[in-house]
Amino acid sequence: MQNKIFTSWLPLLAVYTLLLTGCVSAEKYNKMINQWVGVDENTLVATWGAPTSQYQTDQAKYLTYEKVQQHTVPATPSSVQVIQQGDAVFTRPIPGTPGYSYTSECRTTFTLQNKRVVNVNASGNSCVL
Repeated sequence: MQNKIFTSWLPLLAVYTLLLTGCVSAEKYNKMINQWVGVDENTLVATWGAPTSQYQTDQAKYLTYEKVQQHTVPATPSSVQVIQQGDAVFTRPIPGTPGYSYTSECRTTFTLQNKRVVNVNASGNSCVL
């Protein structure tokens, strides 16, 4: 019975681990993109490829790179746990979980002045390394 209790906590433990890892990985991503400050536009585009979108003002040019993905987590079926204590047998229903979909996205915008990166900004729920 102890194994079944431990097993029921594994998904929750995995979620907490991912959340903690996500924080560290987001910091790594921000550190990496900030290393592009000072780089010229040609080197940026040669490395990152063509931007998803761009916008030009009199003072600056903004190059935005987007990564958007759809994910689906399948449903899990319900089940029944059978427990035997001596001659008595007990059952306990274990509910299933519904499936769901979610979107992961990261938008990284480079601000350029005089064809050099002067600022970088990332937003979204999956800007991680």
